[in-house]
Amino acid sequence: PRTTRSGTGGLRVFGEYLKRFGAHGHIYVPDPTWGNHIPIMGDAGLEVRKYRYYDRETNGLDFAGALEDLRAAPEGSCILLHACAHNPTGMDPSPDQWAELSALIKSKNHLPFFDSAYQGFASGDAPTDAAAL
Repeated sequence: PRTTRSGTGGLRVFGEYLKRFGAHGHIYVPDPTWGNHIPIMGDAGLEVRKYRYYDRETNGLDFAGALEDLRAAPEGSCILLHACAHNPTGMDPSPDQWAELSALIKSKNHLPFFDSAYQGFASGDAPTDAAAL
């Protein structure tokens, strides 16, 4: 018989893999992020670090803060990104912002890790919601 892992199980397996084979013993997650990301990655043995994502004063994306934090992260860090419908804020980068994030991640040799739990729910179109991937 075949079994499939849930999204949560898949996150845990990746966390274990990253701890064992990754360049660093940490992962960066957006602040805020889905409530289970931190315990899942922590239980896998990773140090969970946060990067700025949401500006609570403006109720908008803190894009400048995210860029600054990801530039400051050690080269080769793993960066968890929500592909669409960011949980819990619902605030997603624009296509131009995704392109800028991609360029920064590549320039720092970071490992992007996308949690794509809501593909198709943000816009109603799965290919549109996968644009960041």
